[in-house]
Amino acid sequence: MFTLRQLETFREVVRARTTVGAARALNVSQPAVSNMIRQMEARIGFPLFERLGNRLVPTPDADEIYRDSESIFSLYQAFSHRIETRQRSEAGHLRVVGTPPLANALIPQALREFLSRRPAVRVHLDTRRITGVMESVETRMADIGLGLNPPEREGLSYEVLAMAQMVCVFPPGHPLEDKVAITSRDLTGLPLVLYEPNTSLDRAISSDILTRELRTQAVAEVRYSSLACLMAEAGLGVGFVDSLTATVGDRYRLSARPLYPSQPVPVCVITRKGEPAKRIQVTFLSELRRSPALMAIQEYGAEVPDHVP
Repeated sequence: MFTLRQLETFREVVRARTTVGAARALNVSQPAVSNMIRQMEARIGFPLFERLGNRLVPTPDADEIYRDSESIFSLYQAFSHRIETRQRSEAGHLRVVGTPPLANALIPQALREFLSRRPAVRVHLDTRRITGVMESVETRMADIGLGLNPPEREGLSYEVLAMAQMVCVFPPGHPLEDKVAITSRDLTGLPLVLYEPNTSLDRAISSDILTRELRTQAVAEVRYSSLACLMAEAGLGVGFVDSLTATVGDRYRLSARPLYPSQPVPVCVITRKGEPAKRIQVTFLSELRRSPALMAIQEYGAEVPDHVP
């Protein structure tokens, strides 16, 4: 029966007791307020105010309408606040899925900084293999996917956030610790922990490094870089992991050396192609691009000379 604007005007007149005061509060003209009240009274068929001198006193019916409108305006104010916080990217729901290396080494630190300034944001975080990450983004189960060396797929958009590299990991004191970088010749005769064939990290190591002969030295095949680290930590063999996993604090008691020639592996964000992003998603990605963890992996191995004897 009444518009929200009419109710807002009515409530200001009840509070101010004058159309002049209501007009000032609403930042409109006094005639506009008077016309709005007349329109409301004409629609309901009875007066809302009695004039006593220069003041407008609400009728008993108007008092009840005012009280009944409280719940409407409480909801409206809460809704307006949510819209404003979304506008400032301080509220909303963000769904992120990443492969284990990124879920372990990058995403938690990035979210810590992001959420520390946005306590009203709610995040759903999942970890899956790269094919599962891509499917989650495709089916809208996730807003953002993060993975290493993902294969191309129609309907998805890829952005390289940083270029990591594959490294060798082994327990401290291992003979490889004396090397600046590791060549395929250095690995001859050593037990190796490799990845399942055709996985993203397996594809990241070229056949020039991981030759057919070296593949015969495998003592185990794993799916995830965290398992490769644990196997290497236990002394079962030299592992190959991404530099992001290798540099994540002191989680593993391991030494790491880059491979030579270097074996780059892209750190990618995956989104749906041609689909506009939510403001909260845009803001998170903007901060993620400046993440110190990404800076660290870009610099990893930078001291390796152009030629390793």
